[in-house]
Amino acid sequence: MKITKRNAYFGGLRLNFAVILAGLILIVGFVVWETRPTRMITKKQADLISGIESRNGARIRRLVSDYYNDKWEFDGDDVVEAVVDIGSQFMTLVLTPDEQQIDILDGEATVAFRLTISGNAVGPAGGEVTRRINRLEEPFLFTWKKETFLPTSWRLVQIHQAELPEELYGYEPGDIRRSMSGE
Repeated sequence: MKITKRNAYFGGLRLNFAVILAGLILIVGFVVWETRPTRMITKKQADLISGIESRNGARIRRLVSDYYNDKWEFDGDDVVEAVVDIGSQFMTLVLTPDEQQIDILDGEATVAFRLTISGNAVGPAGGEVTRRINRLEEPFLFTWKKETFLPTSWRLVQIHQAELPEELYGYEPGDIRRSMSGE
């Protein structure tokens, strides 16, 4: 076949089109792979653990739903305040999830794992938290719900641990912070 300018031009267009199409297919495939529910929940759970370790209330709050509710009747703001309160009892805090299991069904995901706490406790409260959490046999259950059609819209709606007492003996979220600041 004789190669003319016309054949070379249209052949080049076909090659360019094929390269662009292959690139688009790779990009779409990567986006679909990265936004799978299991992958998103794993990322969100890791972000939550990291936020708790760094005691970053704003970071934790971004992950918690406005519809959060648990057995202590905490809402989203209360659970953030309570987690930051507990974290304030540690100079360094390391949370290690063991045997993580993720179950996803109809826009709701449950992440179950045992939690091991380590770090440098500031006072007796931090030592007591470490001792009690590390002795728990039942796993923590973190329930996440997809709030919109967006793959990144998973938010924490509940934390449950069967062995933790339902009675908090008068504790209200923020009590530790308030007592340390003299309020």
